[in-house]
Formats: sequence, structure tokens, C-alpha cells
Amino acid sequence: MDKPQFQEMLNTLFDIYNRKHADKNLLRVWWYKLEKYPIEIISKSFDMWTSNSNKCPTPFDIIIICRNKNQALLLSQQKKIETKPKPIPKIIKDKIRSLINLKKMSK
Repeated sequence: MDKPQFQEMLNTLFDIYNRKHADKNLLRVWWYKLEKYPIEIISKSFDMWTSNSNKCPTPFDIIIICRNKNQALLLSQQKKIETKPKPIPKIIKDKIRSLINLKKMSK
């Protein structure tokens, strides 16, 4: 993630709520808490927050949204990766059938 881009987003967020921009210490806290998430998820989380709340968020508020969005993203990527199971080779099917037949015959 790009720290200047993040700072610009955070400044915009603070502008929306008429808060002064984060000083370097506050920026460091926000950055440390959110840097592991993709910038797209953070941006969507900020947008979701501003659409649903009239108070300025804490890092924890945004982390909760990021976690949910990140889990949804990971699940959607996992579904794309999953493939159909490989078909069972004929030789194995034949062995299974013969074992089943042997079991039936022994009864």
C-alpha cells in the first residue's frame, strides 16, 4: 500500500467530519493498524463508514469493516481457484467394483 495515498484518503475522511488532519503520530497509528489491507478495501471501508455514520471513525471501526471486506474478497478468490475434482481413473473404478463383487459373493 502507498502511504501518501493512504494519508490523502485519511485527510479526506477527516475533512468530511470537520476534524483536523492527522499529525504524524496519529497517522502512524492509523497506518500501522491498516497497512496490511489492500488500499481498495480501506477505501471501500471509509466509503461505507461515511455512508452510515455521522461521527468520525476510530481505527478499530475501520478495521472491523476491512476484516469483513477482506474475508469476502478471499472467499470470492478461493471460489475462483477451486476446480472440479479429477475423475477417478478407470483402473481404480474397476478395482472398486471387483472388491464390491467379492464382498457380495462372500455373503
